[in-house]
Amino acid sequence: MKKTSFITDLRNFFVGFAMGTANVIPGVSGGTMLFIMGAFEELVDAIRKVASAETLRMVCRFQIKRLFQELPWRFLLGLGAGIVVSFATVAKLFVWLLENHPQLTYAFFFGLIIGSIVTVNRQLGKWTAGAGVSFFAGTAIAFAVVSLIPVSTPNTWYVYLLCGAICIIAMILPGLSGSFLLLLLGQYNFVWNAVGNAARFQFSVAELGALVWLALGCVLGLGGFSHLLNYLMKRFRSATIAALIGFMVGSLPRIWPWYAPRGILVNAKGVEVPYGISFKAPVFDGTFLPILIAAVFGLVLVLGIEFLSRKRGGEAPEGAKN
Repeated sequence: MKKTSFITDLRNFFVGFAMGTANVIPGVSGGTMLFIMGAFEELVDAIRKVASAETLRMVCRFQIKRLFQELPWRFLLGLGAGIVVSFATVAKLFVWLLENHPQLTYAFFFGLIIGSIVTVNRQLGKWTAGAGVSFFAGTAIAFAVVSLIPVSTPNTWYVYLLCGAICIIAMILPGLSGSFLLLLLGQYNFVWNAVGNAARFQFSVAELGALVWLALGCVLGLGGFSHLLNYLMKRFRSATIAALIGFMVGSLPRIWPWYAPRGILVNAKGVEVPYGISFKAPVFDGTFLPILIAAVFGLVLVLGIEFLSRKRGGEAPEGAKN
């Protein structure tokens, strides 16, 4: 296990904090925050180690000391603490901002994602034909997802299990929003209300049961997917990063500040849910300058974080060959 420092712990906490905050906003991915802050591959590798057959053997043999020494528990603990704190605190602020100032909120995250595309592209190195195909495939998949019509699903254990598996994968992939998929599956309000109530220890038995099934789905989905993603990053790094850039590009229409849904559906709980993609041209009125400032702030924030990361850790790594 590598030695770490308090500064590293603090950095991991803030990575988790940013990831948790982003995951609350439909259309924004926590994986984007991971990429911005240089922790994407570290998390994928950490999850792969935890979800390995060797770890299972150590657990079955009660090799606690070895588990403590070999698993990246300190990294995961710092990340998890940041996520939990964000869910219980600032995430509520962003939900409020999304409800009351949607254009400013989307503009800020639009700028974040534009900056993320720039920074992640630097990790790619040379664009190849394979990377180009992966990019367009990722863009098409993300755009298709954000254009889907929401459906209503029953509040049953297998739906929560499926939601957990699908949404946790989306939450670590840049450009794919786990919260947006929850919205598509008709479980957004229930799940985040349950999470908020659990953070205040005010949950019901039904909410606790739902969270248990969601957590199990997250464990199964993330455990299996981390091995696949880790393999792709090592074997086809350029093509995989290009696909991740495509996911971010394809998700941009969903958080365009002048985005307007094609229609509104009322789900089984009576909640109005927007669907479809319909663009509006920028409106040059009193709201334009604040929206522009929010977007530029998001862009500058990402580029600033990347600059500080490179200054602290040296030059950015060169893109790996396919």
